Amino acid sequence: MKVKGIFEIKISQIEVIQGLLPRLHTHTIEEKVEEYKEAMSEGEQFPPIVVWDKGNGIYWLIDGMHRLLALKRLGKDTIKAEVVELADELEARILAIEKNMLHGIPLSREEKKELARLLYADGVEIEKLKRLFRVSERTIYNWVEGIRRRAKDEELKRQALELRRQGLSQQEVAERLGVSQRVISNWERESLAQPAIFAGSSNENNSQLTLINPNGTPTQEGLRLLSEYIEENEEKLREKPFSDVIEEPALGEVFRFLYETVKKDLKKFVDEPYEYEKVKNLLMSIYPYRELSIRSRRIFFDKVQSLWEKLRKEREEEKKLEREVLEKAKAMLANPGYVFHTWRTVREDLARIGGMDSTFVYMNKEKIEAILRQHSDELMEIYRTFPEATPDAISEEELKEIKEKVKNTTDRWGRKTQIREEVERLLKEKKLRPVNATIEELAKRVEELIRQEEWEELEQKAKEIEETTPEEEWEALKRDKEEFEKRAQEEQKKPKTKDKQEKPLPPPGIEEWYRKELKGLLLKMGLALTWPRAFEIAEEVLREVKEESKNMVRGW
Repeated sequence: MKVKGIFEIKISQIEVIQGLLPRLHTHTIEEKVEEYKEAMSEGEQFPPIVVWDKGNGIYWLIDGMHRLLALKRLGKDTIKAEVVELADELEARILAIEKNMLHGIPLSREEKKELARLLYADGVEIEKLKRLFRVSERTIYNWVEGIRRRAKDEELKRQALELRRQGLSQQEVAERLGVSQRVISNWERESLAQPAIFAGSSNENNSQLTLINPNGTPTQEGLRLLSEYIEENEEKLREKPFSDVIEEPALGEVFRFLYETVKKDLKKFVDEPYEYEKVKNLLMSIYPYRELSIRSRRIFFDKVQSLWEKLRKEREEEKKLEREVLEKAKAMLANPGYVFHTWRTVREDLARIGGMDSTFVYMNKEKIEAILRQHSDELMEIYRTFPEATPDAISEEELKEIKEKVKNTTDRWGRKTQIREEVERLLKEKKLRPVNATIEELAKRVEELIRQEEWEELEQKAKEIEETTPEEEWEALKRDKEEFEKRAQEEQKKPKTKDKQEKPLPPPGIEEWYRKELKGLLLKMGLALTWPRAFEIAEEVLREVKEESKNMVRGW
């Protein structure tokens, strides 16, 4: 590394390269940026950031992400920076980690582990990693053990297959390499089934090369051969997709890895206001694309531009859907009459009452629910503007007022509906959400008040009947009751017969006869069941008879 000096450079000339900084996805901590911004606005001085001079007035950021963002938010055009010259991206990544370990927001243990594995795969020695991350040698060995073991296994496997091709038996190879014969047998079986073995090179030394590692990543040979293949078939690739041009299965596996990787990387930038040219320049310098030649990288990324445009279009559609869902959901949740249950019911309600097309909502139900859950905090804040009603939201006096409004309604079911409507109206006036369970509980309390009043009225009527009925009539009723009970007991003792006896027709003066019969029956019920209960049963029977007679008698 060579330090060129400290200069005031334009912020617009500084580029943040994905994967170059210690946090692999340029992760920032919002609170720290705001803290720096406030301190800078009050005149506090910060150390210069560190940038790598890439030439042509372009600088890559090495250290100082939070300081850079803070100055951007303050509207500044320039920043003080220490400008350095570096050999390559590996040296840049190591310098960025060294700076972070000195003063930056500490890396988590998982971040250190991942960085150590990346650097070890790039050839950085254990001793240097130990000093860089300030951990023990044992810790570094634990972190990179998987990579070391795979590398050792791959080398042993390569030697074993080579010795077998030279004519040695499995037992001889096993003894020479210090492994079991069974392991040699497994390696041979894997090599025969391995799809990513390249056998199409004109070079005899390349006749059998492993292009894909066991973990699914391409080998150095695989990336090199793909790079050569892309250069050789540049003209074909201008006209046809890669999948139509690459006929060799092994190279196809390498390309598929490269394609899936670039697809993931491009998705990280779709929300950024970058042109494709800038995204391409950012990606070309990181693994695995940097393993290709400059020319093959250019050909590859020229072809990938169509994928970028497709991803941007898909993202625009996602944003459009997100805006529509949030707009409709906010309007629905802001309505005091709406009651939240689950995000699934919210999604269903967007089609039912929210104004969205029901078929569209059903076809995109997973996406819509994901949007609702992603913005749940924001949506629930709107919903809580009107709190949900509780059973104590309406006072006893207000319940009595509702009772007075509805008590004269003769239709029992109609009265229940009217009570619910009055309760819901009153809750909305109080700017409370009318939760069904609360409405039911409050409606029951109103019905209890009505029944209590009716009971008191029935008791009063019974008292009046007792006071106005002559003693002789009471005695006659008591005798009738005793006679009725006696006959009932005798009837129960008689054997039952299937023949039904026809009831005699009522004598002349039928209306008076029915009136007397009903009055006598009611008086008997009062004596047997208590007066309030007798009147209650009579009213219930009267309502039922009215309902049934509507379908039986014309013009009721």
